[in-house]
Order: sequence, then C-alpha cells, then structure tokens
Amino acid sequence: MLIAPELFKAEGGIARVSRLYLQAIAESFPESTLKVVVLNDAEVSPSGQSRYKASNAETIVCNRSKIRCAHAIWSAVRISGTRVICTHVHLAPLLWLAKQLGQKFEYDIVVHGIEVWKPVTRLQKLALNSARRILSISEFTRRDMLSRYPNLEEKIVILPNALDPSFSQSSDSANDTVPDTILTVSRLAAHDRTKGIDHLIEAMPKILETHPSARLRIVGEGSDRIRLEKLATASEASAQIQFLGFVPDERLKQEFTQCTLFALPSKKEGFGLVYLEAMAAGKPCIVAAAGGAPEVIDQDSGLIVPYGDIEQIASAISSALVVQWDAGKIRARAQHFSFPAFVQRWNALSSTSS
Repeated sequence: MLIAPELFKAEGGIARVSRLYLQAIAESFPESTLKVVVLNDAEVSPSGQSRYKASNAETIVCNRSKIRCAHAIWSAVRISGTRVICTHVHLAPLLWLAKQLGQKFEYDIVVHGIEVWKPVTRLQKLALNSARRILSISEFTRRDMLSRYPNLEEKIVILPNALDPSFSQSSDSANDTVPDTILTVSRLAAHDRTKGIDHLIEAMPKILETHPSARLRIVGEGSDRIRLEKLATASEASAQIQFLGFVPDERLKQEFTQCTLFALPSKKEGFGLVYLEAMAAGKPCIVAAAGGAPEVIDQDSGLIVPYGDIEQIASAISSALVVQWDAGKIRARAQHFSFPAFVQRWNALSSTSS
C-alpha cells in the first residue's frame, strides 16, 4: 500500500518521489494487490498509473478530504500483513492510530527535509517511533533528526532519491550547448525565498566582468516572481537575465541541453531532484553548502558554495564557465541515482527487519 499527499496533482518534489515509490512497489511485487491512497489529488488517470507500471493499482483519491483519507487507510490496513509506504510524515499519525486500534501491519515513512528539520508534533513522533523503517533521502536529514530523536537511530536508514524512471535525456548535448548560459529551475514561491534565485541575480554583474556574454535563464513560476523581476530590472545585468516562466517537460530538457551549467544555490533542499536532471544532460551544478544538496554532486559534477555569499557564488560560476567538464563523468554521477539503483537499494532495505 502506498499513501501519499499527492501523485499527479503537483510537480513538487514529494509528488515526484511518491511516483518513484509507486513504480518501485508495482515492479517489485507484481503479483501483490497494490492499493494507493492519495490525499490531495482529485483524480488519477489510467495513463498516469500506466506510465509508472501501476495499471492494476486500486487507487483512492481523497480530493483534500482528510476524513475520506482516514477511512481509506483504515479499510486497507484491516487486511492483516499489509505493508505500507507513507511518503509524508504528516499522514503517518493515521497509521499509528490504526495500529493502536489493533490492526496488524507494518509501515515505513519517507522523510524528505524541511518537514522534519524542526520538532515534529507529538502524534508524528509517536508515528515515527512505531514505524518499521524511516527512509531518509539524505544523510543530512538523518543526522538532523537524530540530533533531536536519538532513539530512532536503528530505524532511520538512507535511501536517496532517483531520476524519474520515465525521464530521458539526449546523451549528445555537447554540440547544442550555448556558451556562458546559466540555467536555474525552481518554484518561485513567496513563502520559500531560500532557493537562492535572488543571489544568482545579485551575482550576475560580477560574473559579467569576466564573462560579458553570460546570461541567466530562470525557469519557474510563482508569487515571488514579481519581486525577483524587480530585483533583476534594477540590476546592472538586467539585459542578461531572462524569466521564462513555466515550461513543459520537452522544453525544459532543451534548456538543460543548451545551458553551460545549472545553478540553484538553495538553503533548504532535502535532496534536489533537479540537479540530477541537469547532470543527466552532462551539465555541472552549482549548489549551496546546505541541506542534502552537497550529497548529490561530487568533484567531477559541480561546485559547492556558501549559501547567500554573493561574491563566492559569482566566483564559482565564473570558474565553472571555463572549466572543461567531463560530461561523461557528470552523467555517471547521475546514474548513481538511477531508478534501477533506487529499486535495488529499496528492495535490499525491504528484505531486512528493523
């Protein structure tokens, strides 16, 4: 059984990770009954499930109804021996409650980052204590949780995220690269201003001193776009900063193909799936020394900068624009986080007892 806040309603990181688990379960247990409960989605299309090899899944969408979600979970776990993957700690108390009421099943909880980088509620803590496994997407998140809940040490294991199994990127992108092109991709949300987009904008005048043809291309939409556009307009580098808004998947792949490097020096990335997509195109990444992002890249696939340090961000990008990066080594790093590798790691964890 898979329990997720979202599957297809949104393209956020948690929805994308939930789809990883959907296909991993469907592929690993093809003869088992698969039930899926999704809190926020109003519908899940057959084509969507088919895309993730889960055509036969019995899916209940709750359209944001917590009562319907609780009822669906209760009905499913009444079957003794059910194994549950819950992809957000906010839904986990429903599983703890069902166990308190006598249902016999096991569950794992996926923890991503910011939702557990702070004290959790009492019910969430009870749910974590009762879980079979806590699947952390990064060592950073694991350490952060253990600093507050050392009793969970035996339960928390690391299972990094992976490239979407349906994601494909041309391996011949070097000839399409547009020199001195810096790409960033992010949701531009007013409540989440720690992505570092403003820092990239502020770094552009300094970058232009050594790379006069450099340009920053910003993909993403959200309520913070107005503020960021004003910041760009006021910059000496305004002519070299472009806002592209939301772009469809094929266009996004083209942007990855054409950029020289990808930069998202964010403070609160639990992992950073978008880095993998850039690396799959053979492009190096600039990440901040914060959250789980430094665990994604290595010395052959990018540079790490202090969060918010405009001078060092500009210096790192200027340096990266002249480095002769080995696209093959960058892609090899991305393959370390391939979907088959994810399934192999998950199956190894699933076969062991806590």
